[in-house]
Amino acid sequence: MDTLEENSHRHVYAVSTDLKYALREAIELLGNEVIRSRREDLQDQIELDAAELSRECLRYMYRLLFLFYLEARPELNYVPMQAETYALGYSLEALRDLELMELADDESRAGTYLQQSLNLLFSLIWNGHNQHCLDGPKEHSYAYDFCLAPLKSHLFDPKRTLLLNDVKLRNVVLQRIIQLLSLTRPNKNSRGRISYGQLGINQLGAVYEALLSFRGFIASRDLYEVKPKAQKYDELKPAYFVPWEELERFADSEKVYERAGRLGSSDLNQSLKKYAKGSFIYRLASRNGETYGFYYTPEALTRCLVKYSLQELLPGKSADDLLDLTICEPAMGSAAFLIEAVNQLAQAYLVKKQAELGKQIPPSDYDLELQRVKLYLTANNVFGVDLNPLALELAEVSLWLNCISADGLVPWFGDRLLCGDSLVGARREVWLIGELGLDGLEKSQGKAFKSRSSKKNRATWWKHPPKRLLPTAK
Repeated sequence: MDTLEENSHRHVYAVSTDLKYALREAIELLGNEVIRSRREDLQDQIELDAAELSRECLRYMYRLLFLFYLEARPELNYVPMQAETYALGYSLEALRDLELMELADDESRAGTYLQQSLNLLFSLIWNGHNQHCLDGPKEHSYAYDFCLAPLKSHLFDPKRTLLLNDVKLRNVVLQRIIQLLSLTRPNKNSRGRISYGQLGINQLGAVYEALLSFRGFIASRDLYEVKPKAQKYDELKPAYFVPWEELERFADSEKVYERAGRLGSSDLNQSLKKYAKGSFIYRLASRNGETYGFYYTPEALTRCLVKYSLQELLPGKSADDLLDLTICEPAMGSAAFLIEAVNQLAQAYLVKKQAELGKQIPPSDYDLELQRVKLYLTANNVFGVDLNPLALELAEVSLWLNCISADGLVPWFGDRLLCGDSLVGARREVWLIGELGLDGLEKSQGKAFKSRSSKKNRATWWKHPPKRLLPTAK
Protein backbone atom coordinates (compact mmCIF):
# COMPACT_ATOMS: atom_id res chain seq x y z
CA MET A 1 0.00 0.00 0.00
CA ASP A 2 2.86 2.39 0.78
CA THR A 3 4.45 1.71 -2.61
CA LEU A 4 1.11 2.20 -4.36
CA GLU A 5 0.54 5.54 -2.62
CA GLU A 6 4.09 6.72 -3.37
CA ASN A 7 3.75 5.85 -7.07
CA SER A 8 0.40 7.64 -7.17
CA HIS A 9 1.95 10.82 -5.75
CA ARG A 10 4.79 10.60 -8.26
CA HIS A 11 2.32 10.21 -11.11
CA VAL A 12 0.28 13.22 -9.98
CA TYR A 13 3.43 15.31 -9.62
CA ALA A 14 4.56 14.34 -13.14
CA VAL A 15 1.14 15.20 -14.58
CA SER A 16 1.16 18.56 -12.75
CA THR A 17 4.57 19.34 -14.22
CA ASP A 18 3.37 18.43 -17.73
CA LEU A 19 0.39 20.75 -17.29
CA LYS A 20 2.65 23.69 -16.43
CA TYR A 21 4.50 23.29 -19.74
CA ALA A 22 1.23 22.72 -21.59
CA LEU A 23 -0.45 25.80 -20.15
CA ARG A 24 2.47 28.09 -20.94
CA GLU A 25 2.56 26.95 -24.57
CA ALA A 26 -1.23 27.09 -24.87
CA ILE A 27 -1.37 30.66 -23.57
CA GLU A 28 1.29 31.71 -26.07
CA LEU A 29 -0.62 29.98 -28.90
CA LEU A 30 -3.88 31.66 -27.92
CA GLY A 31 -2.27 35.09 -27.61
CA ASN A 32 -0.74 34.84 -31.07
CA GLU A 33 -4.07 33.67 -32.50
CA VAL A 34 -5.82 36.71 -31.02
CA ILE A 35 -3.21 39.02 -32.58
CA ARG A 36 -3.53 37.25 -35.97
CA SER A 37 -7.32 37.44 -35.94
CA ARG A 38 -7.47 41.11 -34.99
CA ARG A 39 -5.04 42.00 -37.78
CA GLU A 40 -6.32 39.69 -40.53
CA ASP A 41 -10.00 39.10 -39.76
CA LEU A 42 -10.93 42.40 -38.11
CA GLN A 43 -8.34 44.57 -39.90
CA ASP A 44 -7.51 46.09 -36.53
CA GLN A 45 -4.07 47.69 -36.45
CA ILE A 46 -4.33 49.05 -32.91
CA GLU A 47 -1.50 47.84 -30.68
CA LEU A 48 -2.83 45.43 -28.06
CA ASP A 49 -2.09 45.74 -24.36
CA ALA A 50 0.17 42.72 -23.77
CA ALA A 51 -0.60 42.62 -20.04
CA GLU A 52 -4.36 42.51 -20.60
CA LEU A 53 -3.93 39.93 -23.37
CA SER A 54 -1.91 37.76 -20.96
CA ARG A 55 -4.60 37.98 -18.28
CA GLU A 56 -7.42 37.09 -20.66
CA CYS A 57 -5.54 34.13 -22.16
CA LEU A 58 -4.76 32.89 -18.66
CA ARG A 59 -8.44 33.14 -17.70
CA TYR A 60 -9.41 31.22 -20.84
CA MET A 61 -7.03 28.38 -19.97
CA TYR A 62 -8.19 28.22 -16.38
CA ARG A 63 -11.77 27.90 -17.59
CA LEU A 64 -10.73 24.84 -19.56
CA LEU A 65 -8.80 23.40 -16.62
CA PHE A 66 -11.68 23.74 -14.22
CA LEU A 67 -14.14 22.23 -16.70
CA PHE A 68 -11.80 19.29 -17.26
CA TYR A 69 -11.72 18.86 -13.49
CA LEU A 70 -15.50 19.18 -12.99
CA GLU A 71 -16.38 16.76 -15.76
CA ALA A 72 -13.92 14.19 -14.45
CA ARG A 73 -15.53 14.31 -10.99
CA PRO A 74 -19.12 13.05 -11.30
CA GLU A 75 -19.31 12.75 -7.49
CA LEU A 76 -19.30 16.56 -7.32
CA ASN A 77 -22.68 16.42 -9.07
CA TYR A 78 -22.38 19.85 -10.69
CA VAL A 79 -21.99 19.33 -14.45
CA PRO A 80 -24.63 16.80 -15.60
CA MET A 81 -22.35 14.28 -17.31
CA GLN A 82 -25.04 11.63 -16.73
CA ALA A 83 -27.33 13.54 -19.12
CA GLU A 84 -26.72 12.44 -22.70
CA THR A 85 -27.73 15.87 -24.02
CA TYR A 86 -24.97 17.57 -22.07
CA ALA A 87 -22.34 14.83 -22.40
CA LEU A 88 -22.59 14.56 -26.21
CA GLY A 89 -23.75 18.04 -27.12
CA TYR A 90 -22.09 20.52 -24.78
CA SER A 91 -19.34 18.96 -22.67
CA LEU A 92 -15.63 19.63 -22.97
CA GLU A 93 -15.10 15.88 -22.87
CA ALA A 94 -16.95 15.59 -26.20
CA LEU A 95 -14.52 18.09 -27.75
CA ARG A 96 -11.65 16.21 -26.17
CA ASP A 97 -12.61 13.22 -28.32
CA LEU A 98 -11.73 15.36 -31.36
CA GLU A 99 -8.22 16.18 -30.12
CA LEU A 100 -6.44 13.85 -32.57
CA MET A 101 -8.89 14.05 -35.47
CA GLU A 102 -7.10 15.09 -38.65
CA LEU A 103 -8.18 18.46 -40.04
CA ALA A 104 -7.90 17.43 -43.67
CA ASP A 105 -8.60 20.65 -45.55
CA ASP A 106 -8.22 24.41 -45.21
CA GLU A 107 -11.90 24.84 -44.41
CA SER A 108 -11.64 22.48 -41.44
CA ARG A 109 -8.46 24.10 -40.16
CA ALA A 110 -9.77 27.66 -40.52
CA GLY A 111 -13.27 26.90 -39.20
CA THR A 112 -14.55 27.94 -35.76
CA TYR A 113 -16.55 24.90 -34.63
CA LEU A 114 -14.41 24.42 -31.52
CA GLN A 115 -14.60 28.09 -30.57
CA GLN A 116 -18.38 28.19 -30.95
CA SER A 117 -18.72 25.02 -28.86
CA LEU A 118 -16.52 26.41 -26.08
CA ASN A 119 -18.32 29.76 -26.08
CA LEU A 120 -21.64 27.95 -25.69
CA LEU A 121 -20.25 25.86 -22.83
CA PHE A 122 -18.84 28.92 -21.03
CA SER A 123 -22.22 30.62 -21.42
CA LEU A 124 -23.97 27.61 -19.89
CA ILE A 125 -21.67 27.69 -16.87
CA TRP A 126 -22.14 31.44 -16.41
CA ASN A 127 -25.91 31.63 -16.97
CA GLY A 128 -27.00 28.15 -15.95
CA HIS A 129 -29.60 26.06 -17.77
CA ASN A 130 -33.21 25.12 -17.01
CA GLN A 131 -33.04 26.67 -13.57
CA HIS A 132 -36.75 26.02 -12.99
CA CYS A 133 -36.08 22.29 -12.62
CA LEU A 134 -33.30 22.62 -10.05
CA ASP A 135 -35.85 22.49 -7.23
CA GLY A 136 -38.24 20.17 -9.05
CA PRO A 137 -38.25 16.51 -10.07
CA LYS A 138 -34.81 15.27 -11.01
CA GLU A 139 -36.00 12.86 -13.71
CA HIS A 140 -35.98 15.69 -16.28
CA SER A 141 -32.22 16.07 -15.93
CA TYR A 142 -31.24 12.64 -17.23
CA ALA A 143 -32.62 11.60 -20.59
CA TYR A 144 -33.30 14.53 -22.88
CA ASP A 145 -32.77 17.59 -20.71
CA PHE A 146 -30.47 18.72 -17.95
CA CYS A 147 -30.17 21.29 -15.19
CA LEU A 148 -27.10 23.38 -14.43
CA ALA A 149 -26.84 25.96 -11.67
CA PRO A 150 -25.26 29.28 -12.79
CA LEU A 151 -21.73 29.92 -11.61
CA LYS A 152 -21.39 33.68 -11.25
CA SER A 153 -17.65 33.55 -10.79
CA HIS A 154 -15.28 36.24 -12.05
CA LEU A 155 -13.44 33.55 -13.97
CA PHE A 156 -16.43 32.88 -16.25
CA ASP A 157 -17.59 36.48 -16.53
CA PRO A 158 -17.67 37.28 -20.29
CA LYS A 159 -16.83 40.92 -19.52
CA ARG A 160 -13.38 39.78 -18.39
CA THR A 161 -12.41 38.39 -21.81
CA LEU A 162 -13.33 41.32 -24.05
CA LEU A 163 -10.28 40.88 -26.30
CA LEU A 164 -11.13 37.23 -26.92
CA ASN A 165 -14.88 37.71 -27.38
CA ASP A 166 -14.61 39.44 -30.77
CA VAL A 167 -11.90 37.40 -32.49
CA LYS A 168 -11.98 34.29 -34.64
CA LEU A 169 -10.12 31.35 -33.09
CA ARG A 170 -9.40 28.71 -35.70
CA ASN A 171 -9.98 25.00 -35.16
CA VAL A 172 -6.34 24.21 -35.83
CA VAL A 173 -5.24 26.37 -32.89
CA LEU A 174 -7.91 25.32 -30.38
CA GLN A 175 -7.41 21.66 -31.28
CA ARG A 176 -3.73 22.03 -30.46
CA ILE A 177 -4.62 23.73 -27.15
CA ILE A 178 -7.01 20.92 -26.20
CA GLN A 179 -4.30 18.40 -27.09
CA LEU A 180 -1.83 20.18 -24.81
CA LEU A 181 -4.27 20.11 -21.88
CA SER A 182 -5.44 16.54 -22.58
CA LEU A 183 -2.22 14.63 -23.20
CA THR A 184 1.02 14.32 -21.30
CA ARG A 185 4.24 15.47 -22.92
CA PRO A 186 5.80 12.96 -25.36
CA ASN A 187 8.02 10.44 -23.60
CA LYS A 188 9.96 8.10 -25.87
CA ASN A 189 7.44 8.71 -28.65
CA SER A 190 4.44 7.87 -26.45
CA ARG A 191 1.84 10.07 -24.78
CA GLY A 192 -0.75 9.33 -22.13
CA ARG A 193 -4.10 10.95 -21.48
CA ILE A 194 -4.25 13.19 -18.42
CA SER A 195 -6.78 11.93 -15.89
CA TYR A 196 -8.17 15.00 -14.19
CA GLY A 197 -10.08 12.75 -11.83
CA GLN A 198 -6.77 11.88 -10.13
CA LEU A 199 -5.76 15.50 -9.64
CA GLY A 200 -6.79 17.31 -6.49
CA ILE A 201 -7.51 20.99 -6.04
CA ASN A 202 -4.07 21.46 -4.52
CA GLN A 203 -2.40 20.00 -7.60
CA LEU A 204 -4.42 22.32 -9.84
CA GLY A 205 -3.46 25.18 -7.56
CA ALA A 206 0.21 24.34 -7.97
CA VAL A 207 -0.23 24.41 -11.74
CA TYR A 208 -1.95 27.73 -12.12
CA GLU A 209 -0.16 29.57 -9.32
CA ALA A 210 3.16 28.68 -10.95
CA LEU A 211 2.11 30.72 -13.99
CA LEU A 212 1.02 33.83 -12.08
CA SER A 213 4.62 35.04 -12.17
CA PHE A 214 4.81 34.73 -15.98
CA ARG A 215 4.42 37.82 -18.15
CA GLY A 216 3.50 38.28 -21.80
CA PHE A 217 4.86 40.87 -24.20
CA ILE A 218 4.65 41.57 -27.91
CA ALA A 219 7.99 41.57 -29.77
CA SER A 220 8.75 45.00 -31.21
CA ARG A 221 11.33 43.43 -33.57
CA ASP A 222 12.60 39.98 -34.54
CA LEU A 223 14.03 38.30 -31.44
CA TYR A 224 16.16 35.22 -30.81
CA GLU A 225 16.22 33.29 -27.56
CA VAL A 226 19.44 32.75 -25.59
CA LYS A 227 20.27 31.08 -22.28
CA PRO A 228 23.15 30.78 -19.78
CA LYS A 229 25.88 28.54 -21.15
CA ALA A 230 25.80 25.88 -18.44
CA GLN A 231 22.02 25.81 -18.07
CA LYS A 232 19.78 23.24 -19.69
CA TYR A 233 17.01 24.88 -21.72
CA ASP A 234 13.71 24.94 -19.86
CA GLU A 235 10.65 26.91 -21.00
CA LEU A 236 9.56 27.41 -17.38
CA LYS A 237 12.87 29.06 -16.42
CA PRO A 238 13.63 32.79 -16.86
CA ALA A 239 13.92 33.64 -20.56
CA TYR A 240 16.27 36.00 -22.42
CA PHE A 241 15.86 37.44 -25.93
CA VAL A 242 18.19 39.43 -28.18
CA PRO A 243 17.92 40.94 -31.69
CA TRP A 244 19.89 39.49 -34.63
CA GLU A 245 22.69 42.05 -34.46
CA GLU A 246 23.55 41.05 -30.89
CA LEU A 247 23.40 37.30 -31.49
CA GLU A 248 27.02 37.11 -32.60
CA ARG A 249 28.12 37.92 -29.05
CA PHE A 250 26.77 34.58 -27.84
CA ALA A 251 28.40 31.17 -28.17
CA ASP A 252 26.51 28.31 -29.81
CA SER A 253 25.94 26.73 -26.38
CA GLU A 254 24.13 29.90 -25.31
CA LYS A 255 21.74 29.95 -28.27
CA VAL A 256 18.39 28.20 -28.21
CA TYR A 257 17.43 26.07 -31.21
CA GLU A 258 14.11 24.78 -32.43
CA ARG A 259 12.96 21.32 -31.41
CA ALA A 260 14.04 18.14 -33.15
CA GLY A 261 13.08 18.06 -36.78
CA ARG A 262 14.70 21.35 -37.69
CA LEU A 263 18.09 20.82 -36.12
CA GLY A 264 19.45 19.33 -39.33
CA SER A 265 18.86 22.51 -41.28
CA SER A 266 21.90 23.65 -43.22
CA ASP A 267 20.99 27.27 -42.53
CA LEU A 268 21.91 28.02 -38.92
CA ASN A 269 19.60 31.04 -38.85
CA GLN A 270 16.60 28.87 -39.74
CA SER A 271 17.19 26.47 -36.82
CA LEU A 272 17.53 29.16 -34.17
CA LYS A 273 14.47 29.76 -32.04
CA LYS A 274 13.09 32.96 -33.50
CA TYR A 275 10.14 35.13 -32.55
CA ALA A 276 9.04 37.34 -35.42
CA LYS A 277 8.13 40.98 -34.92
CA GLY A 278 4.61 41.26 -33.54
CA SER A 279 4.69 37.81 -31.90
CA PHE A 280 3.21 37.30 -28.45
CA ILE A 281 5.75 35.79 -26.03
CA TYR A 282 4.67 34.41 -22.65
CA ARG A 283 7.61 33.60 -20.44
CA LEU A 284 9.09 34.05 -16.99
CA ALA A 285 11.22 37.17 -16.78
CA SER A 286 14.43 37.00 -14.77
CA ARG A 287 13.62 36.71 -11.04
CA ASN A 288 10.00 37.57 -11.73
CA GLY A 289 8.68 35.00 -9.30
CA GLU A 290 10.85 36.34 -6.49
CA THR A 291 10.01 39.94 -7.35
CA TYR A 292 6.25 39.43 -7.24
CA GLY A 293 6.34 36.85 -4.45
CA PHE A 294 4.41 34.03 -6.15
CA TYR A 295 5.12 30.76 -4.40
CA TYR A 296 2.85 27.77 -4.09
CA THR A 297 2.72 26.13 -0.66
CA PRO A 298 2.75 22.32 -0.96
CA GLU A 299 -0.20 20.46 0.52
CA ALA A 300 2.03 18.68 3.05
CA LEU A 301 3.07 22.03 4.52
CA THR A 302 -0.41 23.57 4.60
CA ARG A 303 -1.77 20.44 6.27
CA CYS A 304 0.95 20.51 8.93
CA LEU A 305 0.67 24.23 9.72
CA VAL A 306 -3.12 24.18 9.93
CA LYS A 307 -3.12 21.00 12.01
CA TYR A 308 -0.85 22.39 14.73
CA SER A 309 -2.51 25.80 14.66
CA LEU A 310 -5.88 24.17 15.32
CA GLN A 311 -4.41 22.06 18.12
CA GLU A 312 -3.85 25.32 20.01
CA LEU A 313 -7.27 26.73 19.10
CA LEU A 314 -9.82 23.92 19.34
CA PRO A 315 -9.50 22.52 22.90
CA GLY A 316 -12.44 23.58 25.07
CA LYS A 317 -14.64 24.61 22.16
CA SER A 318 -17.92 22.98 21.28
CA ALA A 319 -18.87 21.94 17.76
CA ASP A 320 -21.05 25.04 17.32
CA ASP A 321 -18.17 27.25 18.50
CA LEU A 322 -16.20 26.12 15.45
CA LEU A 323 -18.87 27.57 13.18
CA ASP A 324 -18.16 31.03 14.63
CA LEU A 325 -14.42 31.02 13.91
CA THR A 326 -13.11 33.50 11.32
CA ILE A 327 -10.58 32.22 8.82
CA CYS A 328 -8.45 34.93 7.21
CA GLU A 329 -5.51 34.60 4.81
CA PRO A 330 -3.77 37.96 4.16
CA ALA A 331 -1.79 36.66 1.15
CA MET A 332 -4.00 33.86 -0.11
CA GLY A 333 -2.73 33.18 -3.64
CA SER A 334 -4.95 30.36 -4.89
CA ALA A 335 -6.34 29.77 -1.36
CA ALA A 336 -4.25 26.72 -0.42
CA PHE A 337 -4.29 27.61 3.32
CA LEU A 338 -7.96 28.61 3.30
CA ILE A 339 -8.96 25.31 1.70
CA GLU A 340 -6.92 23.29 4.18
CA ALA A 341 -8.35 25.25 7.14
CA VAL A 342 -11.92 24.69 5.91
CA ASN A 343 -11.28 20.98 5.41
CA GLN A 344 -9.78 20.40 8.86
CA LEU A 345 -12.37 22.53 10.65
CA ALA A 346 -15.19 20.67 8.91
CA GLN A 347 -13.70 17.33 9.98
CA ALA A 348 -13.29 18.59 13.56
CA TYR A 349 -16.88 19.87 13.62
CA LEU A 350 -18.32 16.50 12.61
CA VAL A 351 -16.18 14.66 15.16
CA LYS A 352 -17.29 16.98 18.00
CA LYS A 353 -20.93 17.08 16.90
CA GLN A 354 -21.23 13.30 16.74
CA ALA A 355 -19.66 13.01 20.20
CA GLU A 356 -21.98 15.67 21.67
CA LEU A 357 -25.12 14.08 20.23
CA GLY A 358 -24.02 10.49 20.84
CA LYS A 359 -24.89 9.62 17.26
CA GLN A 360 -22.88 8.43 14.29
CA ILE A 361 -23.40 9.62 10.72
CA PRO A 362 -24.00 6.62 8.41
CA PRO A 363 -20.90 6.06 6.24
CA SER A 364 -22.99 6.49 3.09
CA ASP A 365 -23.99 10.01 4.20
CA TYR A 366 -20.69 11.15 5.69
CA ASP A 367 -19.21 12.72 2.55
CA LEU A 368 -22.42 14.66 1.88
CA GLU A 369 -22.52 16.00 5.45
CA LEU A 370 -18.84 16.91 5.28
CA GLN A 371 -19.41 18.90 2.09
CA ARG A 372 -22.32 20.73 3.72
CA VAL A 373 -20.15 21.81 6.64
CA LYS A 374 -17.38 22.87 4.26
CA LEU A 375 -19.93 24.88 2.27
CA TYR A 376 -21.17 26.64 5.42
CA LEU A 377 -17.66 27.54 6.54
CA THR A 378 -16.66 28.69 3.05
CA ALA A 379 -19.79 30.79 2.58
CA ASN A 380 -19.70 32.46 6.01
CA ASN A 381 -16.30 32.29 7.69
CA VAL A 382 -13.64 32.67 4.98
CA PHE A 383 -11.85 35.95 4.22
CA GLY A 384 -8.84 36.54 1.98
CA VAL A 385 -6.68 39.25 0.45
CA ASP A 386 -4.20 39.13 -2.40
CA LEU A 387 -2.34 41.75 -4.39
CA ASN A 388 -2.87 39.93 -7.70
CA PRO A 389 -6.41 40.18 -9.15
CA LEU A 390 -5.97 36.91 -11.07
CA ALA A 391 -5.08 35.09 -7.86
CA LEU A 392 -8.36 36.39 -6.46
CA GLU A 393 -10.33 34.83 -9.31
CA LEU A 394 -8.53 31.51 -8.95
CA ALA A 395 -8.99 31.45 -5.19
CA GLU A 396 -12.71 32.05 -5.66
CA VAL A 397 -13.15 29.06 -7.96
CA SER A 398 -10.81 26.82 -5.92
CA LEU A 399 -12.81 27.48 -2.75
CA TRP A 400 -16.03 26.74 -4.60
CA LEU A 401 -14.69 23.49 -6.06
CA ASN A 402 -13.58 22.40 -2.60
CA CYS A 403 -17.05 22.74 -1.07
CA ILE A 404 -19.35 21.92 -4.00
CA SER A 405 -22.09 19.51 -3.07
CA ALA A 406 -25.25 17.94 -4.46
CA ASP A 407 -27.22 20.89 -3.07
CA GLY A 408 -25.92 22.93 -6.00
CA LEU A 409 -25.35 26.06 -3.89
CA VAL A 410 -22.57 28.43 -4.96
CA PRO A 411 -20.96 30.63 -2.26
CA TRP A 412 -20.81 34.35 -2.89
CA PHE A 413 -17.45 35.93 -2.07
CA GLY A 414 -18.20 39.50 -3.14
CA ASP A 415 -17.06 41.32 0.01
CA ARG A 416 -14.88 38.61 1.60
CA LEU A 417 -12.21 37.98 -1.05
CA LEU A 418 -10.60 41.27 -1.96
CA CYS A 419 -7.69 42.53 -4.03
CA GLY A 420 -5.35 44.67 -1.95
CA ASP A 421 -2.10 44.98 -0.06
CA SER A 422 -2.53 43.46 3.37
CA LEU A 423 0.93 44.66 4.44
CA VAL A 424 -0.12 48.29 4.04
CA GLY A 425 -3.60 47.83 5.49
CA ALA A 426 -6.39 50.37 5.64
CA ARG A 427 -6.43 51.47 9.30
CA ARG A 428 -6.00 55.07 10.43
CA GLU A 429 -3.59 54.81 13.35
CA VAL A 430 -1.53 57.74 14.55
CA TRP A 431 0.93 58.90 17.18
CA LEU A 432 0.72 62.43 18.56
CA ILE A 433 3.45 64.83 17.55
CA GLY A 434 4.62 65.00 21.16
CA GLU A 435 4.99 61.22 21.31
CA LEU A 436 7.33 61.40 18.33
CA GLY A 437 9.43 64.09 20.01
CA LEU A 438 8.38 66.70 17.44
CA ASP A 439 6.65 69.36 19.55
CA GLY A 440 8.54 72.15 17.81
CA LEU A 441 7.56 71.03 14.31
CA GLU A 442 4.89 73.71 13.94
CA LYS A 443 7.40 76.51 14.61
CA SER A 444 10.19 75.64 12.21
CA GLN A 445 12.03 72.64 10.91
CA GLY A 446 15.24 73.71 12.59
CA LYS A 447 13.64 74.10 15.98
CA ALA A 448 11.90 70.79 15.58
CA PHE A 449 15.19 68.97 15.12
CA LYS A 450 16.60 70.90 18.04
CA SER A 451 13.68 69.89 20.25
CA ARG A 452 14.34 66.21 19.59
CA SER A 453 17.53 66.31 21.53
CA SER A 454 15.99 68.02 24.56
CA LYS A 455 14.93 65.89 27.51
CA LYS A 456 11.49 67.50 27.52
CA ASN A 457 10.67 66.47 23.96
CA ARG A 458 12.22 63.03 23.84
CA ALA A 459 10.21 60.47 21.74
CA THR A 460 8.02 58.04 23.66
CA TRP A 461 6.06 56.45 20.77
CA TRP A 462 7.73 53.10 21.22
CA LYS A 463 6.24 52.68 24.70
CA HIS A 464 2.64 52.26 23.48
CA PRO A 465 0.68 51.41 20.29
CA PRO A 466 -0.70 54.14 18.03
CA LYS A 467 -4.24 55.45 18.51
CA ARG A 468 -6.83 54.38 15.97
CA LEU A 469 -8.98 57.11 14.40
CA LEU A 470 -12.41 56.52 12.98
CA PRO A 471 -12.92 57.51 9.29
CA THR A 472 -14.92 60.54 10.44
CA ALA A 473 -12.23 61.79 12.84
CA LYS A 474 -10.08 64.81 11.95
